[in-house]
Amino acid sequence: MEYREFIAQVQKRGKLASFEEAEATTLSVMRALSEVICRERALSMRSCLPDEIYCILEPCRPEVDPLIDMQTFIGWASADLDAVGMPDRTLGGLDLFAADAADEAVRRCGLVFCVLKSCLGSSQQEALACDLPEEVCDWFRAA
Repeated sequence: MEYREFIAQVQKRGKLASFEEAEATTLSVMRALSEVICRERALSMRSCLPDEIYCILEPCRPEVDPLIDMQTFIGWASADLDAVGMPDRTLGGLDLFAADAADEAVRRCGLVFCVLKSCLGSSQQEALACDLPEEVCDWFRAA
């Protein structure tokens, strides 16, 4: 799959407003993956992904970091998410955007995961899922 097609599929699946928004979403999720998966896993995906996406995975760690959890992953994945204007759903109203921004970040992870899975074989998908934090693995499998 070519880079522009990958991004266009993310945009279409998520009904995102622009190619640029879909691109930012894709790159954020892939950067989060690069912090979680091991180098061996990244190398196994090299021939399946566009070069522009694979290059994000190149600096992966030699081994999976067991201390990375769902909250850390979603923090990386949502780093570029524009939360301005999302309604307050928190108790006490201390953080106006946290709940909706987190829900949207999870949704966007699913969009990228869905397109990513379409590029991978079933054994690659399962190996990747095993590298992910438990909750993120659930999102990946559900995508």
